Amino acid sequence: MKWSLYVGKPWGIRVYIHWTFLLLLGWIIFAQLGSGTERIIRVLILTALLFVSVLLHEFGHALVARRFKILTRDIVLLPIGGMARLRKMPEDPKAEFWVALAGPLVNAAIAGLLFVALLVTSGLPAIPEKFVLGAKGFKMTENLMWANALLAAFNLVPAFPMDGGRVLRAFLGFRMSHEKATAIAAQVGQALGIGFVILGFLYSLVFIFIGIFVYLGASSESSSEQIRSSLRAYTVSNILIKHYSALKPDDGIMTAVELLLSGQEQEFLVMDGKKVVGVITKKEIFAGLSEHGNHVTVKHIMLQNFPLLRMETTLEDALRMFNEKSCPIAPVFRGNALVGVLDRDNIQELLTLNQAMKQYLDSPIRADSGTAHP
Repeated sequence: MKWSLYVGKPWGIRVYIHWTFLLLLGWIIFAQLGSGTERIIRVLILTALLFVSVLLHEFGHALVARRFKILTRDIVLLPIGGMARLRKMPEDPKAEFWVALAGPLVNAAIAGLLFVALLVTSGLPAIPEKFVLGAKGFKMTENLMWANALLAAFNLVPAFPMDGGRVLRAFLGFRMSHEKATAIAAQVGQALGIGFVILGFLYSLVFIFIGIFVYLGASSESSSEQIRSSLRAYTVSNILIKHYSALKPDDGIMTAVELLLSGQEQEFLVMDGKKVVGVITKKEIFAGLSEHGNHVTVKHIMLQNFPLLRMETTLEDALRMFNEKSCPIAPVFRGNALVGVLDRDNIQELLTLNQAMKQYLDSPIRADSGTAHP
């Protein structure tokens, strides 16, 4: 992943740490200046253990998703937490319920194990008045236990983008469509977001930021589901581009430039005989000219990691594949025969047309004119 450090592949899942994580460590060290080297080291160790807990939380999601045959692209650790990037979100209510619940259950299990360990070794842990990382006299094990308990509880808040929002949608999904369940769960999340903002004005600014985060997350999930629902109704065959231009691997870059300037196309297949061996876009052509001049051939600048689509592929899956490959064009096949191409702009145009038609159908002017009869 761009701007991230690859740290390993446990259970076959790539793990990255985003570079902004260094900013968090720098801020922690700066905040603890003057408190002594030993305390700084203890606070950094606690921070590392917290992020191990976050990592295990994300592995909970990923490994349970694997049980439902859903693969995980990777896990990324950020200063604000972790993110397991599933190749697709589960829509079956049972799968979504267990995948969403797995993360908080991991944190609850960690907190429970630490609670038992503390109970056996030093008695009942005290309930802190507030959790402050590295507060004077803090006990690392107790801090780690309460932090995991808070992670479990916060993630179970029934609002997107927290896991609790997906758990709520899964419950609703047993009784209604995925789209309707998303809409209701998003409305609950937006209401909770507004509630957090009100609490923020009454008690602490922290709640305001949480409220904004929850509200925007719920709105984003609602919008994303509307897009997925729209695309789910179409297949690649509905917007297939049958007329397209192609280049050969040994063509010079100026041939690509001429093709680019002679029409409206901005992405092209690269074909060796009847076999698609790559794709090339305006971006690669410009970059090739900038780096190599006008003597480089197409095969040296083409993209070789591109989606392969079939006529029956849903546009929802096609868009996901475009995003995964970071490629805006794909060849389309019927059986083994190449029948056309599809580009990401076509999908966006379809969404725009659907939105325009929806606005027309919902228009009060149309409604008024439709009821006016002589």
